Amino acid sequence: MDAEIVPEGQGLVELQSHYVRTRHCMALWGDFGPLYTDYYLHLMQNEIRLEPEHDAMLKDALAAMTLHLTARPRDELSAWTINLNQPVLNLFVTGDSDSTSRPEGERMVGTVCGRVFTRDVKVGPNCLFFAQSKRPRLPDRQSTVEVSGHDMLRLAEQYYAQSEQLPARYFRLGGDRYGMVVAQPDNDRPWFDGLQVEDVLRLGETEELSLLETRAYRFGCGCTLDLIHAVIAPMARASMEELFEGEASLRIQCPRCGGRFHVTQEGVRAWLDAHPPSKPA
Repeated sequence: MDAEIVPEGQGLVELQSHYVRTRHCMALWGDFGPLYTDYYLHLMQNEIRLEPEHDAMLKDALAAMTLHLTARPRDELSAWTINLNQPVLNLFVTGDSDSTSRPEGERMVGTVCGRVFTRDVKVGPNCLFFAQSKRPRLPDRQSTVEVSGHDMLRLAEQYYAQSEQLPARYFRLGGDRYGMVVAQPDNDRPWFDGLQVEDVLRLGETEELSLLETRAYRFGCGCTLDLIHAVIAPMARASMEELFEGEASLRIQCPRCGGRFHVTQEGVRAWLDAHPPSKPA
């Protein structure tokens, strides 16, 4: 998932991160309304219908992931898969920030997306939280922790408590606004543990804050028909007949965002002709 370059102010959620002096914590917050607008447009355009409960869970997970990305290094890509047994589903969210400098008049914007899987979901006695992250020139990180409940913000907190080096807390701040407080070394743990929504809303009045940075994100995946062709190319080269099973076309969903693509045999053959397999050196 690559960050996108977009003009200023087009459907973005801007997240500010602050250092809370004397408490040694990082506080982040933002209004996710613009991101949710694009999310609902995506659902409508791809004829995706979610149960209200699943929709609310995915929106919370998108907010939790975006705040997580803002607290992490800019060149990190993260993905979470949450396997639940009540309700039975897999919820997937992924996203990135970007460290590339901004061209004049434009800004580099990170992207987040996700989807809900309710079919053929394997569940065990415990709910599981799978996390993956990648950074250039560093080993990939993976972790799996047991979690409980189905509130996405609380599940993300459980993941932080068991897998990340420092704990984090998430807050619904009203409307489409969310916040996050991440403990730093030598943090004021009693203050951190006792935080309530009202405290987070008043941080600017009660605590000395230092603005660290502002990052921007949008809902997006980057999937295209060309990428879908590239993914299915090995199967098409092996057997076009088996891939299409006698049909002239297929409907394929993007595994990350659920976007739907109409793939035809004619289109696949044209792509294969334009992209011959590389010869071994």
